Amino acid sequence: MYTAVLIKGKTYSVMGHVFHLNQEKEIEKKVFQYLDGNDFFACKEVKAPADDSKTDDEPKEDEEPAKEEEEPQQEQKIYTETELKGMNKTEQEAIVIDLGGDPTQLKDKSERIAFILEQQQEKTGE
Repeated sequence: MYTAVLIKGKTYSVMGHVFHLNQEKEIEKKVFQYLDGNDFFACKEVKAPADDSKTDDEPKEDEEPAKEEEEPQQEQKIYTETELKGMNKTEQEAIVIDLGGDPTQLKDKSERIAFILEQQQEKTGE
């Protein structure tokens, strides 16, 4: 089991989850992998009780190589201006955060969209 807590910002929407500041949510493994390392979140894996871990040891070993294979596949989605215009503020702010920005520094929708497009261009140009 995995949990995540939004520690910066007001709200964050990702993969069907809406996070509110300082509220812990139980999340799936793929959401954990996506958010782990994001400065706006405190993520943790909640260990199973000792009795269960003995029976789960073998599958966990099998899962680890799969986890390594999944991470490179989780590349940043490239959003078009049209897609971004169709999103609500929370969704746009979540993308800004994913790209390392601070949504509170962006005044309105047009600035959020411009920031996202600029950051995507920089990342794909590297």
